[in-house]
Amino acid sequence: MRRTFIPLFLGILFLILQTTLFASFPIQRVKPDLVLIFTLFLGLSFSPLSGGILVFFLGYVIDLFSGNSFGLYAFSRPLLFFSAQLFKDRIYLESYFLRSLFVFLFTLGEGIVILILIKAFHPEPLQPPYPLFFTGFLPQAFSTALLAPVLFSIFKKGYSLLYAQPGTGLGVRGKT
Repeated sequence: MRRTFIPLFLGILFLILQTTLFASFPIQRVKPDLVLIFTLFLGLSFSPLSGGILVFFLGYVIDLFSGNSFGLYAFSRPLLFFSAQLFKDRIYLESYFLRSLFVFLFTLGEGIVILILIKAFHPEPLQPPYPLFFTGFLPQAFSTALLAPVLFSIFKKGYSLLYAQPGTGLGVRGKT
């Protein structure tokens, strides 16, 4: 039970922090996406079924909070989750630089997916995507990538404490 509700609570808490605390940043376009970092961590550490359902629900809640076209994040976040699942056993994310690069590339990928979905669902002519990409997605991807190594380390410690097997943990000593 706690394996489901604690990550769900954390995801909603990160969404609330993201929409309230980061809204007061002086530079409005430079806001790290905490839920995206959490989504990628879940993709690297959770099972496909429980993590996929959890990430879909978080994307659905983001859609409710944002007021954009309904279903953009409910589609893009599980897509990111399952993409991270594909790379889970193929990449080694122990260095800070690789964690940042991983999150940076996935943030840009989500931006491209969202641009394609907006263009597909809204047939009216949009502005060229290049200014939006350089003034919106690139700064957000950079700020999210800068925060990712710190949050990945915190998530990893919390995950190991939350899902520790009986007989392992901080207070158990091995026999010598």
